[in-house]
Amino acid sequence: MAKDFKDTSAELLSDLLSDKRVRRVQEYVRGEDFKADRERVRNNAAERLKNIRSRYAKKRRNPEDAAREKELTLRLAEVEAEAAEIRLRLSELLDEEERLRSALNKL
Repeated sequence: MAKDFKDTSAELLSDLLSDKRVRRVQEYVRGEDFKADRERVRNNAAERLKNIRSRYAKKRRNPEDAAREKELTLRLAEVEAEAAEIRLRLSELLDEEERLRSALNKL
């Protein structure tokens, strides 16, 4: 049974890795565009966080405000991660749209 599970898992992984969309995503993630986008997002997030901290550093904050800031900062990071995922999905959809338009034009 363990051997069947290993074989089935290997087949599933092989099928998944050979899928065109997965290969496109892998190429994108390995590419310079993704690295540049990721670095830009990091820099923007760092700058926004720096601005938030500098705005509130001048004021004496109570522990509740500090906790709220931390909560908001974590939520901001989640939103930025979701945005990156959506951009990736949009890229996939645009590629598919291009492929479909091309196929329609051939008809």
